[in-house]
Amino acid sequence: MASTRATPHSKVGRPPLLVLGLSRTGGTSLSRALATLGYENLYDLDTVANGSPEHAAFWVRAIERKLSGQPGFDGTEAAAFFDGYDGVRNVPAAAFAAEFIESYPTSKVILPTRDVDSWHASCLGTVYQRAVDPILGALALIHSGSRTYATLLRALQRALYRGDFPGYGKTAFAEHQDYVRGRVPAERLLEYRVQQGWGPLCEFLGEPVPAGDFPQSNDRDAFWEGCRARDRRVLRELAVKALLVSGTAVHASPKLHPDRSEMAC
Repeated sequence: MASTRATPHSKVGRPPLLVLGLSRTGGTSLSRALATLGYENLYDLDTVANGSPEHAAFWVRAIERKLSGQPGFDGTEAAAFFDGYDGVRNVPAAAFAAEFIESYPTSKVILPTRDVDSWHASCLGTVYQRAVDPILGALALIHSGSRTYATLLRALQRALYRGDFPGYGKTAFAEHQDYVRGRVPAERLLEYRVQQGWGPLCEFLGEPVPAGDFPQSNDRDAFWEGCRARDRRVLRELAVKALLVSGTAVHASPKLHPDRSEMAC
């Protein structure tokens, strides 16, 4: 695939912000903080989970290319797919750090980080479990969008962690951090922990420090509530479709007991 660079495409004309941390590195708190600073529309896994199936399909194709030794996408594809977003946040974008850094050479990059041991333990009880979640697996049997989404989550485990998060996750974390550090010039890179609050973030982005407290969110319970909210939405969609199909079938079926006028015909 030819390497091309994308043009700035966010709604204010600035290069998209690249937040290239792995899952469970404070991304939700950071996303809310960035929204306060004007980056309100960041593309992330929630966009995929709650969007149209084309979102998950795009990433599945990109992972298949990447696992075959090719770039997942080029700048032209990125400019078209991410048009209108203020940037990207964490997974799935983090699995394509090389592609984003190549496509947007003037973008500022934030690399969220945390203690690797606490990160690994957090992921084992959340994103790793979601990839093998039996409820999502059951929905995937009867709902095409969930099937593509579940395929994506498993593919991300292969792309990021060689399909062995328990054994390889910590190594992958260090490799990812080192890769981003090695590819992004220091003046465009902020390594950041959410415990640092507004100061370093606002200085890096050239924004004034807001008056309010820095947002704190997304513990384990909140993660699973978000997952189950998506699952309930899918179940409601399936129930509505089943009722519509059932109603159509009833109206289309012949009467079992014709009236006298029909019998006389």
